[in-house]
This record gives sequence, structure tokens and C-alpha cells, in this order.
Amino acid sequence: MITLAAAKDLFASSNTLFIDSRHEFDYQAGHIRGAVNIPLKMFDTHLALLNTISKDKPLIIYCDGAECNSSIELAVKLAESGFTRVKVFFGGWQEWSSAGLPIEK
Repeated sequence: MITLAAAKDLFASSNTLFIDSRHEFDYQAGHIRGAVNIPLKMFDTHLALLNTISKDKPLIIYCDGAECNSSIELAVKLAESGFTRVKVFFGGWQEWSSAGLPIEK
């Protein structure tokens, strides 16, 4: 788990990939700038995308916020798939957007 401050610092690093584990509808409504969408329930359909990502690339997984656990479950699946630098930003979309940090719609 990482804090908002840590997520913000990692966001500034061009080497870090943010992954939004929410449903596509929620992702389309707004997400952290540059994040890719891999909904937890659609994990298997995104294997082609995952195969293009280096296993040692830093990954930050998030969902809506403290009320949502899909980020944790997706992080476990990614770790089980061999990704070695997986972190969860548990504050998620709610904390990020409330802080006025960069987003896309």
C-alpha cells in the first residue's frame, strides 16, 4: 500500500504505470492521467496488453478508494503473473481527484 504522497511522487516518474482496476464505464468517466484500464473481472482479456509490459516495471494499482478492493485483488493477480514491483494506491480515484491531481476524461 502506498499513500497519496508516494503515488504523486511515482506519478512524476515516467517509468511508473498506473493501472485502473475499475469498470470501463468508471474509467471513461475519469481516471488518473496516463493510467490504463484493466478491470479486475476482465483480467484474462487483457493478457495481450500485460505481455507488452516489462515484469519489473513499477505498477501502481488503484480503484475508487477505500470502499473498493478490486485494486488489491488485481495486484495479487499481477504478482502471481510475475510482476515484481506492484503497489496498491488504496486512496484511489477519490483521493487523487479530490486532491486536484492530473486526470483525464
